[in-house]
Amino acid sequence: MITVIIVVIIIFIIISQPKRKKYIKNTPKPNVTEEKPKIIREYNEEFSENKLDNSKVTMASSKINYDDSIIDITEQSYKIKSSNLLKKNINGVPFWAHNYIYSYTELNAASNEQKKFYNIFKTSFLNGEYFDLEGNTNYAFILLFDLLNEYDSHKDISKLESQLKNLGQCYPKTKSYGVSFLIEKMELDGYSDDVTRLREENRNSYQNYNSNYDYDYWRLGSKYKTKLNLNDEEVNLLNRLWYPSNNFCGIEFCCLEVLKLFIAVISELKAKYELDGTTIEKEFLFVADVIARKHFKYRIGSQNYKYSIESTTNEFYSNVFKHCENAVREFYGHKRKLNTDTYYTNEEAKSEFESKIISKVLVLLPSLISKVAKPDEATELNLNSQTTSRWKIKFEELTTNFKSNSSDFIQAIIELGNLNKKNPSIENIFFEASKFISKYDKVASLTLYVHYLYHDLKSASFDNKQLTKTIQKSLFKTNEQLHDFEQIVSELIKDKDLNKAVNAVPKIYEVKRKKIQLDRTTIKDVQQQHSGTVKLLNEYLRDDFEDESNSIQSQEINSEEIKIEIIQKNQVCHHSAFLSELSLNHIQISILELFSKNNFLILQSEIEDFVKSKGVFKNQVIESINEACFEVLDDVLIEEENDYYTIIPGYFQKISAK
Repeated sequence: MITVIIVVIIIFIIISQPKRKKYIKNTPKPNVTEEKPKIIREYNEEFSENKLDNSKVTMASSKINYDDSIIDITEQSYKIKSSNLLKKNINGVPFWAHNYIYSYTELNAASNEQKKFYNIFKTSFLNGEYFDLEGNTNYAFILLFDLLNEYDSHKDISKLESQLKNLGQCYPKTKSYGVSFLIEKMELDGYSDDVTRLREENRNSYQNYNSNYDYDYWRLGSKYKTKLNLNDEEVNLLNRLWYPSNNFCGIEFCCLEVLKLFIAVISELKAKYELDGTTIEKEFLFVADVIARKHFKYRIGSQNYKYSIESTTNEFYSNVFKHCENAVREFYGHKRKLNTDTYYTNEEAKSEFESKIISKVLVLLPSLISKVAKPDEATELNLNSQTTSRWKIKFEELTTNFKSNSSDFIQAIIELGNLNKKNPSIENIFFEASKFISKYDKVASLTLYVHYLYHDLKSASFDNKQLTKTIQKSLFKTNEQLHDFEQIVSELIKDKDLNKAVNAVPKIYEVKRKKIQLDRTTIKDVQQQHSGTVKLLNEYLRDDFEDESNSIQSQEINSEEIKIEIIQKNQVCHHSAFLSELSLNHIQISILELFSKNNFLILQSEIEDFVKSKGVFKNQVIESINEACFEVLDDVLIEEENDYYTIIPGYFQKISAK
C-alpha cells in the first residue's frame, strides 16, 4: 500500500513539472532564428503545423520577442534573449503576402503603398528605429538585399556586418541568410580572418543553413527550372549560384541567356576534363584543396578545412558564371564588366585556379557565345538606357555600310533613335548622323539636324552642339538659305512640331522662280529718303535671327566654319546644393529638392504638372538627371515604379554637396 502511495506521489510530481522543449542539434527551432520556410511562411502557417487554432495565434511582435522559454540542445540549454527594440508604426504596416524574394528588384512588384512604407522603414532602420513588421517579413528581406547592394558601393565591411547584425536581431528570419551573404562578401573581398570568426560564431545556424535543401528556393535553378526546361542535374548546377542582383541580369532576357551559356560552358568543361582522363569534381577538389592549405592555411581534416572545400568549390562555379556574364555583356555591347579577379594571395593557389579552370573556360567561350540569342526590342531599350553610348556600335555599322541611299539611312537612324528613347543621350545619335550625311545629301543632313535639335530641346540640359564647316561648304550656299533654316529652327523651338520642321527643310533649296530686279540708282534715292526703313531692312537681313524667347546667332568662326548658336533668353543661374561636377540646371535641382521634401517618393503626375509649368517634358528631365548622376552613382538615380518616381536615399546623399 505504501509503495502504491509513493508511486502516485512520484507520478503527480512528474506531471506537475513544467514541460521543457527539446530539439535535436541542427533541427530548426520554431519562433527563433531557424524556422523551416518554403519562402518565409505566414506565422499562422508555421503554427498550423503544430495543429494550433489559427485564431489564437497573435501576430504582435511582443508575443514573439518576449518568449523566455528554455530550449535544450544536446544536453545544453540557453535562454532566448527577448527584444523590446521593435516599435509600432503609427500608420500600420501595409500587408504584403510572403513570396519569393530573390533580390532588391523584387520591390518593383510591390504596390505604391508598400514601396512608400519600405522607404520609411529603411530610413528608420538606418537611424536606429526599428518597426514591428507585424509578420510582413518581405520588407526585412528587401532591406537585406538593399544593404548588400549598397555595400558594393561603399565597400565598408564593418558597416555591413553591423547592419546585418541589427537586422538579424530585430527580424530573426533574416539572420541565417544575412550571415551567409556576409561570409560570401567577405570571402570575395579577401577578409579571411573575419570569415573564420563568423563561421565560429555562427557555426550551428550557418551549417544548418547550408545543409537544408529548402533554402534552394533562393537559387537560380529552382526559379528557372520550368522556364528553361532544366533537368535535375542542371537545376542542381544553377542552385550552386546566388541570384545576380546587378542591372544587367536584372533584365530577365539577359539573365536567361547568361544561364544558358553557363550551362553550356560547364557541359563542355566536363567533356574536356573527361578527354584528359579526369572529372570536373576531381579538378575542382584538387584546386580547392590547394587554396584551403596554401591560402587559408587550414589543417587537412579540420572543420574549417572541410567547410572551405565546399564553399571554395561553389566560388569556382560563381567565377565561371561571371566570365559567362561578361561574355554576354560584350556580345550585347554592354561596356561595363564584372570583376573576375580572385582574392587568393598565395601564388600556387592562384596559378592552379587559373591553369586548371579559368584558362579552359576562356578557350570555350568564343565558340559558345555565337549561340546566344540576340536581344529583343524590350531588351534593346533597357540595354541602351543602361549604357548610353551603346548606340555607337549600330551607328558605326550603318555608316560603314552606307550605299548613298539617304532615305534608307535616315529611316535607319530614326529606328535607332526609337530603340534609344530611354537613353538620355538620344540627341547625339542624330547630331553625328547629320554630320556624316552632310557630304552626301544636304536635305538629309539638315533633316537629321532638326531631329537633333528637337531631342536636345526636350532634354533639360540644352547642349546646342554646333554644325561645323559642312554648314558653309556644303549646306548653305547663300545667306538666304541660312536665314530660312534659322526660321525653321525658331518655329521648332516655339511649337515643338518635329514633322512641320522636317517638312519645311526641303523648301530651303527650292528654286525661287520670281526674282525682283532693282535699279541701283533708285535704291540709292530710296535709301536717302527712307533711311529708317532701310535700317529696319538691314536688321532683318543681318546674320542674327531673334524671336521673343530665343536668339539665334550665326557667326563665321573662320574660313571653313559657321557657328549657329541658340540662346534661351530666360535662362537663369541657380546655386546648387548638389555636386558641382553634375552641372545641374535650376529645373533639375528643383525636382531633386521636391524628392527630398516628399521622402524620395513622388507621383509622376506631380512631376508632370511641375515641369509643364517650366515648359519642358517630364521624361526628358528625369532622363537628363539620371544621365548627369550616372558617372557618380554607376546606376540610375530616379526609378519609375508604377505611378511613382522614387530615389534611393543613399544615392541622394552621394550626389549632395558635402
